[in-house]
Amino acid sequence: MPVVFSPGEPETRPLDPTATVYTTAQKVADLLDIGPSEAVLVSADSVSDGVFITGGDYRNDGYAVGDTILIYSDADPLGVEKTITAITSSASGVKLAFTGGFTHADYQVADNAYVQNQASFTNGRTRGLTKSKVDKVIMKMQDKIDNITHNAWRPYLVSAEYVNFDTYKPYRRRYYTDYVGTAPLLFRNVQQVLRLELWQGADYREIGAAEARIKLPDDVRSLDNKTIVLSPGNGTAVTLQAIKDSNSTGAWEVSFDKVSSAQNLADLINKEDRVNKAELNFSPAFYLEDGDGTSKVSVHNEFLASANADYGTGTVKVTSMRPTKAGEICSIVTNSSDITISQTTRNTATVASGGGSTVTVDTTDGFAKAGVFTDGTNIIRYTDTNATQFTGCATVVGSLPSSGTITQDLFQVDLQGGSSSGDQARLRDWWLDHEMGIIYFNNSYPFFEWNAIKVAYIYGERYLEKAIEDVCTKMVAIELLMADDRSVLIPEGTQNIDVASKVQLYQADIDRTLPKYIEMVVFE
Repeated sequence: MPVVFSPGEPETRPLDPTATVYTTAQKVADLLDIGPSEAVLVSADSVSDGVFITGGDYRNDGYAVGDTILIYSDADPLGVEKTITAITSSASGVKLAFTGGFTHADYQVADNAYVQNQASFTNGRTRGLTKSKVDKVIMKMQDKIDNITHNAWRPYLVSAEYVNFDTYKPYRRRYYTDYVGTAPLLFRNVQQVLRLELWQGADYREIGAAEARIKLPDDVRSLDNKTIVLSPGNGTAVTLQAIKDSNSTGAWEVSFDKVSSAQNLADLINKEDRVNKAELNFSPAFYLEDGDGTSKVSVHNEFLASANADYGTGTVKVTSMRPTKAGEICSIVTNSSDITISQTTRNTATVASGGGSTVTVDTTDGFAKAGVFTDGTNIIRYTDTNATQFTGCATVVGSLPSSGTITQDLFQVDLQGGSSSGDQARLRDWWLDHEMGIIYFNNSYPFFEWNAIKVAYIYGERYLEKAIEDVCTKMVAIELLMADDRSVLIPEGTQNIDVASKVQLYQADIDRTLPKYIEMVVFE
């Protein structure tokens, strides 16, 4: 019996299950009037990009990258706030580094300089309730709110939803309609359709995203140390290496059969927590547009993979998360002749010479402007092309080729008439009512059969309502107060409301607010 079962498709779940979205630990602390920890003296003279504290203060009070610290002294009683960007150890103590202008001469040991973490909850050792515990309670309450309301105020990923197709009228467009048929999705507030697969009697036709299918051989053990490389179209690349007889979280396993290996490859691309797959970043790195520019884009941010019987035994379907034709700039190659890549546009060229960061060929027509190519042994990424050259080349596997034939497979979306005429638009192939979660089909549509449509999409409200934030904050506060047996959170004075009354008041407020947000499905 296998240790880990192969479900084929990931379950419906938040796009980032570990993100605290509905509230923060600090907002919970503010509700409960829990202040920050006391300030500590610096352990050494401050420098232009950081301050120093003792190791004991660091461990007891708790400091983390992203925390805001207040630095003040006799020379500057008002002080200045800085955000920690790095924490390192030195002979002067633990250095809390930050960026931006800082007059460090005003914050020396002689000036009685102090550092105070502005976070009320930290992972220090002096308080029984740590920030990590509060974050876990927040994640639990987020799931609870989503389950109660049947809605979400954060992105949710639906990997495979099967929908029946029926026109509800004779097959043709009529007055007041410009579509052949519709497909109502299970959830509304759809942010993006990642896949839209139409059953055509023998196979699923993909019209929602550009795809590639990877078919593994019967003898997968022969793939040991072979590589599949993906590029999202900007000249970066990620390496998916096959490993035999290994438990690597950063590679895919080829020790058993092609079904197990296909699932393991899909798990690696999806960064599947079920099997503890690691996060694989693109190289050179580029970053998510999350405001702080610190989170590197990984393969699971750009591609979605599935391995199940819908596509054949030992076959992995990979689709770009960029909508419809936008994903056709993505390229995929492998240095194994036993791996078959299909459902793509294949381009070939003859190499005339190669050296430095340039490979000269007979023509670059059809190739992506930036991507990856292979000669069967070596895999190269590049950042640009002209009529006969790939420029900005760098080796991913092997070395730069100077002769032979190179190939590249580009992801492809199967729109009616091809990408030149088909599109996601009204009066074209299909279009979407985002608010209601209804897909309208026009030039492309599936067979009139049950489960003829298979959809992957992201749904969820794009704006977090303050009422939901307030409900989540109070639900977390109640959980913490109910567990307040071993650590004193709130001192109870004679003039204050006791803890039990606070719990009841918070719960009453939640009961008044949350029912207004419960989604109801009505069948007629």
